[in-house]
Amino acid sequence: MSPLRWTYVLLGLGLRIALLLWGEYQDSTATVPYTDVDYSVYNDGARLIWASCPLSETIDSPLYGDEEDLLNKPHLFEHVHCARGIVPAVSRFVLKNDPARPDAAEMEWDSAWTAFLHTSYALTRPLFRFLGSLGDPFERATYRYTPLLACALAPAHALPGDTWKWFGKLLFALADVGCAVLMWALLDERRAMHAHEAPGLAGASLTHLPGILWLLNPFPAQIATRGSADSLVGLIVLGFLYCLIRATPELSLIRSPEPNEPPKERHDAGELRVANTPCFYAAAFFMALAVHFKIYPIIYSPSVLAHLANYRQHALALLCGISKPRRQDVWRLGMEFGACAAFFYLVLTGLAWAIWGQPYIRHALLYHVVRQDHRHNFSVYFLPIYLSLDKVIGSGWTQWLYSPLLSFLPQFLTVSIAGFALGGLDLVLACAVQTVVFVAWNKVYTSQYFLWYLWFLPMVGVTMHFSSLAEIGCLVIMWVGAQALWLYHAYQLEFLAQDTFFALWLSSLVLLLVQLACTQCCLTAWVRWRRRQAIAIHKTQ
Repeated sequence: MSPLRWTYVLLGLGLRIALLLWGEYQDSTATVPYTDVDYSVYNDGARLIWASCPLSETIDSPLYGDEEDLLNKPHLFEHVHCARGIVPAVSRFVLKNDPARPDAAEMEWDSAWTAFLHTSYALTRPLFRFLGSLGDPFERATYRYTPLLACALAPAHALPGDTWKWFGKLLFALADVGCAVLMWALLDERRAMHAHEAPGLAGASLTHLPGILWLLNPFPAQIATRGSADSLVGLIVLGFLYCLIRATPELSLIRSPEPNEPPKERHDAGELRVANTPCFYAAAFFMALAVHFKIYPIIYSPSVLAHLANYRQHALALLCGISKPRRQDVWRLGMEFGACAAFFYLVLTGLAWAIWGQPYIRHALLYHVVRQDHRHNFSVYFLPIYLSLDKVIGSGWTQWLYSPLLSFLPQFLTVSIAGFALGGLDLVLACAVQTVVFVAWNKVYTSQYFLWYLWFLPMVGVTMHFSSLAEIGCLVIMWVGAQALWLYHAYQLEFLAQDTFFALWLSSLVLLLVQLACTQCCLTAWVRWRRRQAIAIHKTQ
């Protein structure tokens, strides 16, 4: 990286360290803590994984006979919370029948099978002891996340003192800085591919935008240092985009490439591969991992399919001379990517289920589908959900209208349209627009949800041209003002106990309209930038 980028990185680290120190001071002195309540939930889950299923209380305890005792005997289930999947259960069964245990049955050593059994136990005993001692993070009442997050934080609870209080926050802060590094890497990749057709990509803004809008921005820095794990999701999403663009470069950010002449050497359509095969499969893995961490990144599927279809269609035209390929040939690459991502997701989810069992399915997956949060939040759905809590919902249309699945309809339509319309033109912009409309129409969202599209802003900002700084200022004022209006009414409701539900709901409507209006202005600026780059290239020819 250039010295200027290292300067931004060091300043970003300094900002986050300062916020960590301030947070420690505020937590110890102020009434309102700095640390997010979710951070306590993360660490409670991590502590349960690390220390809530000691082998001394299970296989080494006279109270433990089999797995049912963990659920039926009060002396066990009151303080022993073991992972309920089949893998830990089998591990404890194997350890319980370990021939090296003092209470094991006598065996004849002259048997080859017995010698093999002892050797196998000696080799696999550490693994079985690790798996058999894993606890259940879902015993924490509000733990609704992937158990991989708790596993990442669990080793800190083996350290002395209160080291665990810093470990997770430092991890999230470093992931926050890593997001900026990936932004630069992705922008450099696009500049190397498209600087000849888009001179605007060769400017200094490629360095300054991630530095100013992300590393020196107190909003993402504060969210990470308060203990939110969203920076890990951002790191995974940006890694997925970087690998996918490395594997299947965007052929043009300005116009569709047209073959000037037939290819000198025609390739078989079945032999066409991506530019970087390892990156292609890495992108599929990172997308699966992102969906495993947070379900919402699955919304990027339409953008990815449109991008891969565009890449495949022009590859067939430029390399194979096929101007009108069959539909199955165009979508073949997208189907392959989808199959790989689905496979990786099933592996991750299957592994989590095999270890943590039904509590994982119930709390980390199904909960988010049927969730109804009646507490006030930015969503326009909060008031209808709140008012419907005391109503007796009948059948037919009434039941359908009050169904939480109804909120997915505008999300599904807007996300799909944005993805398929923009994904083949600009993958990063398409994902950004999809995230904005998804958050705007979500049935529950708070301030930290804005992070989900904020990490796209430094990258899409390079490919936008606003008519003046005043236009940018108006967008910022509209966005901040709409939130301030909502927060004003929320403060009256929460702290002054005033009935501002209707005004708060109207503020949510205003915020929704402002987000959609800002998105439209940004799309207009993106179209204006594409036209300016095309004109600049035309003048140089």
